[in-house]
Amino acid sequence: MKKLQVLLKAILLRRTKDSLIDGRPIITIPPKHVEKQHVIFSEDEETLYRGLETKSQITFNRYLRQGTVGRNYGNVLVLLLRLRQACCHPHLINDLSVDAATQDLSEDAMMALASQLSEDVVARLKEQEGFECPICYDGVENPTIFIPCGHNTCGECFAKITDPSRAIAAGDESSTPKCPQCREKVEPKKVTNYKHFRKVHMPEKLSDEERKEMEAVSNDGSDTDDYDSEDSEEDETLNGFIVPDELSDSDGFEPAQDVKPKIKKSKGKGKGKEKAPKKTLAQLKKESLRNRAAKTHYLRRLQRNWQTSAKIEKTMQILHEIQENDPTEKTIIFSQFTSLLDLLEVPLSNEKWSYERYDGSMKANDRADAVSDFMEKAECKVMLISLKAGNAGLNLNKASQVIILDPFWNPFVEDQAIDRAHRIMQQRRVYVHRILIENTVEDRIIALQEKKRELISTALDENAGRSISRLGERELAYLFVSYSNCLRQCITSDKLNTGRQEQLLIAQHQDAWVY
Repeated sequence: MKKLQVLLKAILLRRTKDSLIDGRPIITIPPKHVEKQHVIFSEDEETLYRGLETKSQITFNRYLRQGTVGRNYGNVLVLLLRLRQACCHPHLINDLSVDAATQDLSEDAMMALASQLSEDVVARLKEQEGFECPICYDGVENPTIFIPCGHNTCGECFAKITDPSRAIAAGDESSTPKCPQCREKVEPKKVTNYKHFRKVHMPEKLSDEERKEMEAVSNDGSDTDDYDSEDSEEDETLNGFIVPDELSDSDGFEPAQDVKPKIKKSKGKGKGKEKAPKKTLAQLKKESLRNRAAKTHYLRRLQRNWQTSAKIEKTMQILHEIQENDPTEKTIIFSQFTSLLDLLEVPLSNEKWSYERYDGSMKANDRADAVSDFMEKAECKVMLISLKAGNAGLNLNKASQVIILDPFWNPFVEDQAIDRAHRIMQQRRVYVHRILIENTVEDRIIALQEKKRELISTALDENAGRSISRLGERELAYLFVSYSNCLRQCITSDKLNTGRQEQLLIAQHQDAWVY
């Protein structure tokens, strides 16, 4: 560690918010306060989590006994992912997340792209037991696969590396996205995902649910949805549910009530065509990214099947307390799971909170508008942000409250997210609420975070750097005591003459400085 400290001291110029220049801090902003708030599972959540934890431990122990942990590293990360999701909300285990990279591609297009992969790439992907994003190092069940190299990332990291606004902000408008592994050029429209790869190259491994989904898509014959077909069923359970979407012609979207149901005429004699199966929540979420009418329909279905969780209840409690103490304060809510942000939108909409959203599935203009509205509109009190998409590059200093719904492996990603509010021009004290579940995997993630913080702090410690460049009291005592002891031993020794004794002492003294 000392060698690393010496190296970093020579090549690294580091400035923090606490750094001093001429005895004065380089910036003066109000302090931040971080508070851990532990919540308790409901009985159903506890039962679900403990069962999932036991199953995960059995699987991991089997990998240990077989000596295949390294080969199944991606699967292990997915096991941990499921535990982290269960801490947030039971519905997350159903994996409602949408691949932001392929949201604009049709099913047929993604399957056609998957069929373009070469034989060696197909063989490599078939042999791979699990997937880990090479950018955020998180486990991924349905990674985005680049054509033709076959390398992959998670959807949100792909959205970040292909976002042109980031290249412009970096001052390189001509830059093109490259594969993080082979550095080949990546075309944003020439990607597929593992789900469609399996449909093309591994159909025998598809689950029954995936087979039904394929049949539903083929029967539908269109990517559009009849949004009014289920409204009559849903209206009975939607009393008082309002989605705060102001639809106007200037936005380029048609109001939901203007969407007319399609009437399909039967061809030939006999009975008409059977009605297509009801679309799954995951399918509706993917379609919700296209326009506001689809988003409204998705939220209505989500509301119909919605249930709360310990973390959502605690989040709403914190929001109410913040508004009671100071109605002018604004709050940022971070989560790694966009589906959890969807679920949180339901109580926010029910209670008529004015909020904005920022995640990797949104277009660049929509993200910019969301930030602008949050900063400029006094009535907008809450901003829901995906941790991967919004942990850097945003100035949200109008917010003074930050809620982190789930911990991440890398603590400095969370620190960057908090600094969206705790930054220059901040006029208020920033309060950070970290919502955690005790006696779960989250406790162990926090312990890992502390170890990583300690390691990095030791390596970058300015005081440690100063101690390296000058001898400490203990080192001086060691040198003098060692020299005196050697001198006494040599003087009392009859085996060496005086000249040889002095040479030995000088050599030992020099060695003491080297080591």
